[in-house]
Amino acid sequence: MSVHPTEQQPDLPRDAPWSALLSSAGPGDGRAPVVAGPSGDPRQAYPSDPDLETGEFEIPAEGLTAQQRKRALNRLETYLVGKHETMVGFQGNQDMANYQQDLARFLEFHLNNVGDPFQQGNYKVNTKIVERAVLDHYASLWRAQWPYDADNPDSYWGYVLTMGSTEGNLYALATARDYLSGRKLISEPGGGQMVYVQAAPPAGDGRAAPDNAYRPVAFYSEDTHYSVIKAVRTLAIETFAAIGRRDYPGQCPIADEWPMEVPSKGGADGSGEIDVDVLEPLVRFFAERGHPVLLLLNFGTTFKGAYDNVEKIAARLVPVFAEHGLLERDIEFEPGRTDRRRGFWVHVDGALGAGFMPYLRIAAAEERGSELGAQLRREIKDRVPEFDFGLRVHDVDVVSSLVMSGHKWPGAPWPCGVFMTRNKFRVEPPSTPAYTGSPDTTFAGSRNGLSPLVLWNHLASKSLREHAAAAVGALRLTRYLESSLRELEDRLDWEDRLPAGGLHIDRSPLALTVRFRQPVDAIIEKWSLSCQPMVMNSGELRHYAHVFVMPSVTAEKIDAFVEDLFAEGAFDRPEPRPLPERPAGASTFAAEVRPLALVPVLGRGFQ
Repeated sequence: MSVHPTEQQPDLPRDAPWSALLSSAGPGDGRAPVVAGPSGDPRQAYPSDPDLETGEFEIPAEGLTAQQRKRALNRLETYLVGKHETMVGFQGNQDMANYQQDLARFLEFHLNNVGDPFQQGNYKVNTKIVERAVLDHYASLWRAQWPYDADNPDSYWGYVLTMGSTEGNLYALATARDYLSGRKLISEPGGGQMVYVQAAPPAGDGRAAPDNAYRPVAFYSEDTHYSVIKAVRTLAIETFAAIGRRDYPGQCPIADEWPMEVPSKGGADGSGEIDVDVLEPLVRFFAERGHPVLLLLNFGTTFKGAYDNVEKIAARLVPVFAEHGLLERDIEFEPGRTDRRRGFWVHVDGALGAGFMPYLRIAAAEERGSELGAQLRREIKDRVPEFDFGLRVHDVDVVSSLVMSGHKWPGAPWPCGVFMTRNKFRVEPPSTPAYTGSPDTTFAGSRNGLSPLVLWNHLASKSLREHAAAAVGALRLTRYLESSLRELEDRLDWEDRLPAGGLHIDRSPLALTVRFRQPVDAIIEKWSLSCQPMVMNSGELRHYAHVFVMPSVTAEKIDAFVEDLFAEGAFDRPEPRPLPERPAGASTFAAEVRPLALVPVLGRGFQ
C-alpha cells in the first residue's frame, strides 16, 4: 500500500519546525494525506499520519519476517517517541516513570483479575492483592472508610477499571439506576435460581404519583463528558428533559421550554461548572413530584477543566431531598422485610480531578511555615474544594460514587481507573459463577491485572508529600502557561500580527488547562492539540485549542510551544472557519417522536 502519488510526503527530521510540516502537507488545507483502505478500495480510504504509512503494518497471508516486524516496530517507536515529546493537548500524563524497568517482567504472565477484587476465586494468576492495596490507598485519599469490610454498610467497595472513567461512569449509572428504581437480584422463593426483580410502587402519600417513586431522573450539565450521555442512552435512563417535555410540557421552572441539559454557569463564556441556581429549581420540580434524583457532577471537565461545586450543590439540594422524603425510603421485596434506600444518588466524574485534588488537600494541611504550603496558598486563595466521600452536609454523606482515570493524573501506559462506592449503595448479592469462583460484581468479566500494578507502582514511588508537591507544581506551571500566552498576545500585538479579537485566552478556576485561539493545523499536528469549536453567548463562533499541564509537561515544553505560536503565520486560519458538514437533519419530527437526550456533535472535544 502506498500514499497516492499526488500526496507523497518528503522525509523530515523528527524535530522539524511546524512551518516545514505545513509546507509538506500537500494540497488542500493542511490535513493529513489519505491512503487507501486495506482492500485498496478508495471508498474505504482513511486519514494517515504523515509520519507513518499504513502499508508498513499490513499483515499479509504469509505473515512478516522477523526483520520486517522489527523494522515496522522500530518505525512505530520512532513515531511515538516524537509524539510523546510534544504531547500537550490532552488529559494524559505521558511520564511513564520506571514502568518498563519495574514491571516488564510481569508481561510473562496472563494476569486476569476476573471477579470481585476482595475474593480470590479460581483463577489464581492475578494481582488482586495489589489491587486491594491500590483501592485502600484511594479510599484513604477520598476519605472513605477503609480497609474494605463486607459487614460494614459505610465501608467502601470498588475495583480497578480495565477501561478509563467511561467504564466507571457506565457502571455507576447502572448501579444508581437499579438502586433508585427499586430493583434487586434476590433468590427466588424456596431457593434455587436468582431472580432480578422490580419492587412494587409504594402507596401514594397524596403529594405525588406512586409510579414516579421508581422513575429516576438524570441531571447533568452541558459541559459533561460525552461518556455520560452514552451511558444514559445505553442504560435507558430518562433525563429531566425527556420526562419534562413528555409529562410536564410548559411547566419548566426556568424557561419556556425544557432545556436538554442543565446549563453551565455563564454559558459558553463561563468557566464550565454547572449552574447551581438553575439546577436547584429543576431538581425541586421533580422531587416535588416524587421522582428519585440521579445527579452527575464533574470534577475536571474535558475541555475547560472545570470543577462543579459539589459542596455548594449539596447544601442547596439536601434540604430539598429532606422536604420531599428522598433521604430515606423503605422498599419492600419480601413481606415484612424492607431495604432502606435513598431517593437520590450523586455521582462524581473525577476522571482528572479526583486523582489530583487530594494531594492539594495534603499540601494545605502542611504547617503554616512550610514552603509547600506557601506555594499552594500562592496558587489557591480559597480552600481546596470538597468532592469525595468525606463530604457531609446536614449530617448526610452526599457522594454515592466516584471515578478516576489512571492514565490521566497518575499516568499509565493504557487507559485504566478506579470506581468506588459504599457497601450500602450496592443493590444486589451478586451471582457467583462456579467457573470463576469469584462474585461477578464488576462491569467487566475478565479484568486487566496489569493496571493495578501500574497504579501501585505510581503510588508507591513517592511519599504523599512528594505527590502533593507534584500537584502544586502543576498548578504553578499552569499559571506559567497562562502568563506565557498573555505575553505572546502582547508580543503579537506589538508586531501588529495579533488576530482580530485577540487569542481568546481563558482559564477556569483551579484548572490544569488553558484555552486559546486555535492555531494552524501544522501546530495542532506537532503538539497533539485538542480543539473545539464553541458558539459564544453573543453568537460568535470561535475555534479553541487547549493545553493540559500534566506532570509530563515542563516549562521547557511550554516555552517551545509558545515560540511556535509566535512564528509567522501560526494563526493564519480564516475566521470564522466553517464547521464540518453534517448529514442533513430532519425538517421536523413525526408525531409522537420525542427527544430523549442531547447527543452533541459540537463542543466537548467534538469537531
